[in-house]
Amino acid sequence: MIKQLASNVDRSFGIRQWLRGEPRGGFDLAGEKILDWGWICANLPRERLRALEIGCGNSPVLPTMLALGYDVVGIDLDGTIAKQVTGFTFIQGDFNEIELAPAFDVIVACSCIEHFGLSGRYGSDEDENADLRAMGKVSRLLTPSGILFLTIPVGHDMVFRPWHRIYGKQRLGSLLEGFEVERSRFFIKDPWGPWFDATEEAALDFPADPARYALGEMILRKKS
Repeated sequence: MIKQLASNVDRSFGIRQWLRGEPRGGFDLAGEKILDWGWICANLPRERLRALEIGCGNSPVLPTMLALGYDVVGIDLDGTIAKQVTGFTFIQGDFNEIELAPAFDVIVACSCIEHFGLSGRYGSDEDENADLRAMGKVSRLLTPSGILFLTIPVGHDMVFRPWHRIYGKQRLGSLLEGFEVERSRFFIKDPWGPWFDATEEAALDFPADPARYALGEMILRKKS
């Protein structure tokens, strides 16, 4: 009886989501990272390269790169992965504030750029252009033939503080300035349903809200 009452109260007021710092009702994004990680791992070049993963967290991309023989650098605000995996260089901190030697052949930014400069969730300072500055830094760190794997929320242009930005027809152009898209794919989802393939036009026209957005996955190269 008490357990059922507590469950009903939680559904009504979203207490657990509030405690986790999520919007009321929670995030309707289950499966997002699985799609991102699978696509990135499937498209990693099969040769020994120098690579950087920004916001590596507990991503399987980093150990996949190690298994392929990459020389890997991982950056994250949380240092948990460095206690679990060896054989790579780990740097704990804010990507925009860290000095790195250039000439990376592969850079991965999986579901992280959209959080840059939004204070209140990951300990970032408020900076409305931190995402654009990060992309400029990525461009400087890539080799001339290097590639960037970028996955981001897409839909109508919005900023949902403190959670994430949504990249639409306006902000996406600024984010990708200096890059050309070599390959991409997009997904949308029905409320609390699975993800399914979508056109870029449909994804960018998705009416995103704090809990749900469309998904864009891209392989980028620097413009020559």
